[in-house]
Amino acid sequence: MRGNVMLEKELEIFEANKARLKEEYPAGGYVVIKADKILGVWNDRQDALRAGVDKYGDTEFLVKNIEETNQLSNFSRALIFQY
Repeated sequence: MRGNVMLEKELEIFEANKARLKEEYPAGGYVVIKADKILGVWNDRQDALRAGVDKYGDTEFLVKNIEETNQLSNFSRALIFQY
């Protein structure tokens, strides 16, 4: 393992589950992962971010497009959602 990488565990969980996620969601989507838990997959990145904030609050979690391999999105405290 590489030391001191932000969201390292979440990225490992994503990689371990990527094939299954692509099979279960052939149209793609955005997966939300915190520690070793997959919260779910959403069609829209904003919806995935909102779900992560609603579930985990003001903490880091991974939001990753299951179709992309090199892009990474993570929670930022600067996000503001209007309901």
